[in-house]
Amino acid sequence: MSLKDFPDEKLLTDLEVLRRIHRALRAKKPFSLVRIRDGENIVLAQGKFLSNQELEKTYWVRDSRAGRKGVDLPNLTLRDQMLKGIKAADIVGICRQQNDEIAAPTRFKRALTNKIFDYYGIKPRALCYVFCNRKMVSYRYFWKIIHRYRTLLISKWAADYAKLITSRYADLPPQIVGTIAFEHYSQIPTVLKKVGKYDFDLALISAGVNAVILAP
Repeated sequence: MSLKDFPDEKLLTDLEVLRRIHRALRAKKPFSLVRIRDGENIVLAQGKFLSNQELEKTYWVRDSRAGRKGVDLPNLTLRDQMLKGIKAADIVGICRQQNDEIAAPTRFKRALTNKIFDYYGIKPRALCYVFCNRKMVSYRYFWKIIHRYRTLLISKWAADYAKLITSRYADLPPQIVGTIAFEHYSQIPTVLKKVGKYDFDLALISAGVNAVILAP
């Protein structure tokens, strides 16, 4: 089935995504979740659906020039690494066809994902809503998981966030075994070396489009 024909009702629920993550943790099996928002679509569209001239005019690239996106475009190597990451992922979060909550122009949301996935022959094993990461934290189930399993945080704000959630969720304190600062695509090789120094079960990554490469 082409992605453009995939109905919103068939996207995995937030609870089902959590169940699948937990199942992989219990079985000690590799598992990754990646998400495709407007920024990921813009990076993936390079050279195929967006020319360099069109790319330069986008709001997203203007923000990246100001150091707010963690990448510098154009970068076709980044695009190809992201494509590889999406194909390797167990679940891919995408925008909905209707009533999507992302504050971005419609042409950079699901319609563009549909074109990209069709062009590159991407057929994810499973699909969920792109904001599942924001929704699942409202479940106690999520906090039970990071209370039980050794968790590594990778983010620009990782250290501060670790302190915040450990104090805020004192009844189910997260088992944070390490934090790694991440701000830019160029840091990926260094970050992956640092990851190897930790014994952990679960990694939570907040790194913009770079997370699509790091997670798998």
